[in-house]
Amino acid sequence: MEQARLYDLIQKLADDTATPEEVQELHEWYGMVYSVGEVEWPADTEEEKQLLEQRIRGRLRLAGAGMEVPRVRHIGRMRWVAAACVVLLAGLWMVWQQREKEDVTVYNPSGRILQVTLPDSSQVWLNAASSLRYAKAFVRHRELYLEGEGYFDVAEDAAHPFTVHSGSLTTTVLGTSFDVRSFGTESSTTVTVIRGKVQVDNAGKVLDQLTPARQLQWDHRTGESRSVAADTSNVLAWQHGKLQFPGDSLASIIGTLERWYDMKIVFRDPALGNCKLYASFDNTTSLPNLLTTISNVMDIQWTIDKKQRIVTLSGKGCQ
Repeated sequence: MEQARLYDLIQKLADDTATPEEVQELHEWYGMVYSVGEVEWPADTEEEKQLLEQRIRGRLRLAGAGMEVPRVRHIGRMRWVAAACVVLLAGLWMVWQQREKEDVTVYNPSGRILQVTLPDSSQVWLNAASSLRYAKAFVRHRELYLEGEGYFDVAEDAAHPFTVHSGSLTTTVLGTSFDVRSFGTESSTTVTVIRGKVQVDNAGKVLDQLTPARQLQWDHRTGESRSVAADTSNVLAWQHGKLQFPGDSLASIIGTLERWYDMKIVFRDPALGNCKLYASFDNTTSLPNLLTTISNVMDIQWTIDKKQRIVTLSGKGCQ
């Protein structure tokens, strides 16, 4: 079989687009090549070699094919057949390696929560103005890159750790659920465990191993971290459709409101940012209604410039 034809069949097999005739053609060639017996699989580790062999055989052995690999040796044809087999195996390995490297990027805009199903069936909920990048197919690693906030419910797989990169922190788990909040506009990143156990690293240094209802807080400015008890109902309120503020300062919540309503919020008096808000809203609440409620309980005034998309809050500040 010509090399160009061989690679064409390999690609179609990897993409699940090969016709039954094309699969049979490759199947017959594969059986002929394998008459040389053992072949060195082109992979770095024994685990990768076994994985590659299983995938190739699994793809080729269609229902009804079920042929056993022969072990007869033909010495006279050994050299060219072995070379051809290496071409096939190396081609298939490069195809699957390339598919592992293909990335999917999901961006969730303002005003919504997005649920994402990963290739391993793990579930991720993205908060507003958040993005997630991961490989199209998880082969050896389950590695993700988060900007913003996400809640992860991870499918258990002890052989393939699940890693989330968020800013300078790396969170690694085997099977658990946890929340990561890492917005570039905020001064800290938090990791909160809901179920199971996670390890959080910074530049290869282990910061902590968290158990349920524990939260690691990482200060971007000082590079210091601390672990505290967490109210998981507050942490996950956003996932359940709530804008929940249990005594947070206005300065700390405007980022949440800006991302949800896609508006810029400014204080006429910076001291307003020190005032604390105790309130909970459905995320379907309109911005005017939310601002009206806040103004009633905190004695502040607000205006909206719809053209510039700016909300201005004014009133007496707090110490």
